Amino acid sequence: MQKVAVIGGGTMGSGIAYVTARAGLDTVLYDVVSEQINAARKYHAKTLSREQEKGRLTQEQAAKVTQHLVYSGNLAEAVDETDMIIEAVPESIELKTSLFRDIEQHVRPDTILGSNTSSLPITEIAAAVGRPDRVVGIHFFNPAPVMQLIEIIQGLQTSNDTVEAVVHFAELVGKEPVVVKDFPGFVTTRVGLMLVSEAIFALQEGVAEREALDKAMRLGYNLPMGPLALADLIGLDIVLHVLDALYANYHDDRYRAPILLRKMVQAGHLGRKTTKGFYDYAS
Repeated sequence: MQKVAVIGGGTMGSGIAYVTARAGLDTVLYDVVSEQINAARKYHAKTLSREQEKGRLTQEQAAKVTQHLVYSGNLAEAVDETDMIIEAVPESIELKTSLFRDIEQHVRPDTILGSNTSSLPITEIAAAVGRPDRVVGIHFFNPAPVMQLIEIIQGLQTSNDTVEAVVHFAELVGKEPVVVKDFPGFVTTRVGLMLVSEAIFALQEGVAEREALDKAMRLGYNLPMGPLALADLIGLDIVLHVLDALYANYHDDRYRAPILLRKMVQAGHLGRKTTKGFYDYAS
């Protein structure tokens, strides 16, 4: 594993590109929107500066990370001669399958095609390309440079060799891999959002006030933050979207979304990114 292309220069893509470059892999970050590329450059510069200030990187080490990072607005050039693709575009099955078809035209037959999806079916994405055995889920967590887990999702046709290669990659970049099967929501999204959803139901039913509810879960289960605060961090629109997707796939009432969550999304109260969710972040 020597060269990686990260497709999508948003929050996740920028973070993943930083992780791979810091591990010494030649990394190309691609985005069709130039503003995203500029934002990624600023994010990388700021992160490297902060790492030096905290003594985690020397000036020489930071310079090497920069040397491993290349930015591109040309898809064919970005993915040329890469060992692995990590797609990190918005959660749309149509967008991802279309993108994978395009990417396949410009990569070697042995290039691993990875998707950083938190809920979409890897098997369906893989069905869009000619080499489904090389398609795999590579689920990083936000913020990618900090969070240690990579959830590796094996689709129905994903080969064991591909999975083993991604496990090696995860260890190479200093992460902890967990291999799971391709079921809707995998493990982390499915189980984690059940905690968030049940907390919202409890708030909706008046079981406890938001601060008490989050405090109880933090102290009772040694969580870094309460489930309502976590929902605000994820984005309430994303939580709702994933719950609806889980419900559509499993047809099980336990995945139904709370009415309170749906009303908050309708009102535009999406959490930290809009400064208002279950908590107020305007100040």
